[in-house]
Amino acid sequence: MACYISFDGGGTKLNGMMFDENMNLLGTGHAGGINLTQTSLEDCRANVHSCLEQVLAAHEPPLVDVVYYTGVGNFQLLCEEVGRRVHTAQYVGTDEALGGLLAGALRQQGVLALAGTGSDVFYISPEKRTVVGAWGPILGDDGSGAWIGQQGIRAVVRQINGWGEDTLLLPIIRQAWALKNDWQMVRMVHQSPAPFRQVASVTPLVGQAAARGDRVCLNILREAGHLMAVQTESLIRRAGLGEDQLDVTLCGGAWKAHPAMFDAYLSELQAAHPTLTARRPLFEHVCAGPARLLLERGMERADAIRLMKAQFAQYRVDMTDET
Repeated sequence: MACYISFDGGGTKLNGMMFDENMNLLGTGHAGGINLTQTSLEDCRANVHSCLEQVLAAHEPPLVDVVYYTGVGNFQLLCEEVGRRVHTAQYVGTDEALGGLLAGALRQQGVLALAGTGSDVFYISPEKRTVVGAWGPILGDDGSGAWIGQQGIRAVVRQINGWGEDTLLLPIIRQAWALKNDWQMVRMVHQSPAPFRQVASVTPLVGQAAARGDRVCLNILREAGHLMAVQTESLIRRAGLGEDQLDVTLCGGAWKAHPAMFDAYLSELQAAHPTLTARRPLFEHVCAGPARLLLERGMERADAIRLMKAQFAQYRVDMTDET
C-alpha cells in the first residue's frame, strides 16, 4: 500500500502527518520552526528530527512514495533528514501560498491572506502570481504573529516604564513566561535561538487579554486586521482583480488569536468591495499534501473535501459543512 508524508513548516512550527492511499492517518508530529529568518540552523535540524521521530513512531514504512512539503523553511535540510531515516521515492515542494489554497480551500487558484509568524497576501492563477508582503519580520510582516507579539510586548514595557496604558497582558505574560522579574523578558527574547519565534508566541497571549476585554490588546488586533486589509487592497489593485474574484482564503495562526482581527479586516475590505468574502481555511496547512494528491487523482473537489473531513478531523479548522 502506498505511503505518503506531508509537512508544513514556518517560523514557529513544523507539522507532519503520514497517511496511506485511502487517506488513513498513520502518524503525526509537531516541532518548532524551520524558517532560517527566525531560527538557527542547529535548531532547525533538531526540529526536523523531532517531528520526523514522532511521525514514524507508530509505523516506519520500507518506502515513502512521496514526501510533500509546504511553507517557508529549509526544504533541502528537511529532505536530507528524511532521506537519512526512510527511503523516499519522490519529494514534492509547494510554496506557502499554493499550500494555503490547497489546504484552506482545495483550490489551486484564488486570493490567500496569510498571517502566521510572518504575513503576505497572494493571488495565484495558472497565468500569473502576485504577492504583497513577505519581507520578513524586520522589514515588514505587518499584521503577522511576530508583529502582534512585538506590539504586545512593547505595550507591556510602556506600562512598566510608566508612560503606557495598563494592560492585562502584563500579568498574563509574567505567568506564561514564569518571570521572576520583568527584566527577564529581555533575556527570554534576546537569548532565544529564535527571537522572532519567541516574540510571535505572545500572539495567543494578546488574544487571551483581548478576550477579557483588554482595550490595549483589542486595539493591537484591530490594527493587525487593518494592516492585513491594506495589503489585500494593494494586491487587488496590483493584480487587477475584478469584484467576482474577491473570495479570500485566510491562513495562519494569527487569525486565531481573537475575532477582533478578522472583524476589522472584513469590515474595512467590504466597505470598498461589498461582495468580497473571506473564509477561514478548511484544514490546517499540513493537509496541502493529501489535498494535492486527491486533486491530481482527478477527484471532484466536493468529494475530496468530504473524504478529508472524515479522515483528518483533527486537522479541520472550519467546522461548518459548507464547501
